[in-house]
Amino acid sequence: MTDHPRTAIITGAAAGIGRATASLLSTEGWRVVGIDRSDADGVDLVVGDAGDPAVLADALARCDRSLDALICSAGIPPSGPWDSREHWDEVLRVDLSAPYEALRVCWPALVTAGGSAVLVGSIVGAAEGSLRSPAYAAAKAGVEGLARSFAIIGAADGVRVNVVAPGAIATDFDERLLPADHRTDVPLGRMGTAEEVAGVIGFLVSPAASYATGAVWTVDGGRSVLSSADATRLR
Repeated sequence: MTDHPRTAIITGAAAGIGRATASLLSTEGWRVVGIDRSDADGVDLVVGDAGDPAVLADALARCDRSLDALICSAGIPPSGPWDSREHWDEVLRVDLSAPYEALRVCWPALVTAGGSAVLVGSIVGAAEGSLRSPAYAAAKAGVEGLARSFAIIGAADGVRVNVVAPGAIATDFDERLLPADHRTDVPLGRMGTAEEVAGVIGFLVSPAASYATGAVWTVDGGRSVLSSADATRLR
């Protein structure tokens, strides 16, 4: 047993998957520092841009520069217009460049602690394209390449890096195209919850996942393995 709690920085900690993960880790005794653009009750939060090195450094200072886990959950949801260069630049900045910057800034602290990182990706980009937002699909596909690369970089120092790739999750982030409890495009028949994704993240930053790195952990109720023919049969 250590004399101090494990520490984690979570970006996008004010809502959705980030907040659910912060709540889970706090309940398990972690010292959690969040980063988000807006404040939230019940979370030790640095208010600011998750891709800003100064904001990341502030969060790191609150952890006494020893970091057991970095969880990058901040992001912009799929939206349009698809042919807007301004939209493309903003989505790539937030959904791909910001996780890279978080890894870059926090890396020495992760090495010191022998910690791990989890990047929140999506089945969009890796398993699916996006009619509304090629920028989102490109960024989330890039997150997987980023994680695999940092998994190799960190291996010698015992730093693990993984991706959690959610499907349809019942948060404000996900547009409700079908009722949450009646998803004919999902074998389990419903949207997932932020807490279910947080449970996988909690596992990945725990000692139980000590041999897992460079992997993509899909949390989508089976959606990405459902063929269009079988989806028709489920309706």
